[in-house]
Amino acid sequence: MSTPNTDRTYRTQRRQFQAWCADRGVDTTPCTAETFTGYISYLINDRRLAPSTVELAWYAIRTWQPHGHWFDTAAARELWDRWKMEWAASDRGKPKTVPITEEGLRAMLATCQDDWIGLRDGCLITLAWGTAILRSELARCMAGSVRLVDGGVRLQMPCAQTSVLVRDSQDPVTSVVRFTAGWLAHLRRNERHDGFLFPSSDRWGNLGEKGLTAQTLHRIVCERAEAAGLGTSGISFTSLRVGRATGRSTVAFSEPDVERFGRWQPPTFEVLYPAR
Repeated sequence: MSTPNTDRTYRTQRRQFQAWCADRGVDTTPCTAETFTGYISYLINDRRLAPSTVELAWYAIRTWQPHGHWFDTAAARELWDRWKMEWAASDRGKPKTVPITEEGLRAMLATCQDDWIGLRDGCLITLAWGTAILRSELARCMAGSVRLVDGGVRLQMPCAQTSVLVRDSQDPVTSVVRFTAGWLAHLRRNERHDGFLFPSSDRWGNLGEKGLTAQTLHRIVCERAEAAGLGTSGISFTSLRVGRATGRSTVAFSEPDVERFGRWQPPTFEVLYPAR
């Protein structure tokens, strides 16, 4: 049994098919293979609808036919298969992720003040930028996974045997040390030593036991981008990762890090021509 939303969508698709058939003087139920193929071709070639939308119309029409009525759909299937491959090979329907550049990053962090929200958001953004971590991974990080070290901040990656060093910029506006130290101090004052790195909170700033969701981290990035005048079109948490990949290097992996994380052994070479 279909859901009410599905029934509503099917009715809409059937009304559109019925109007198309009426304009051409052909029957809707039962319809012929030529009529069905012609309508699928119309949706693809004239309206340029997404393959998923064409498929939805396909099932709405097929399930509308009288019981036992069969017609050949091979030609329509060939049209849809080709359109699906063409659609997948193009940029249609794919959201464009706008990278956050270093200038954009600075503008976002400039909106983060030294109150608890500003410190939290600044810590989140600088760690996300510096580590290129997934938002789902950052949401799982615990407070104990972050350490202030000489020259920056080291983050233990969740479910991994390695950590990433985020070098400090030495700039108060973009300093990962400034934001991380301030946020960790706020967690300690609220006795959140062992909980999530980014716990949930109420409107009064009381920290909860649960961590912020990955979607909330995404929303925070979008809100800071909007506050910085970057807009929200194409901006997402991934924008930090994309921007980080195209920006200058701020992450340092030591050779032992690479060995542990990538199960790699440094190469050894035989000296073929020893010095005399």
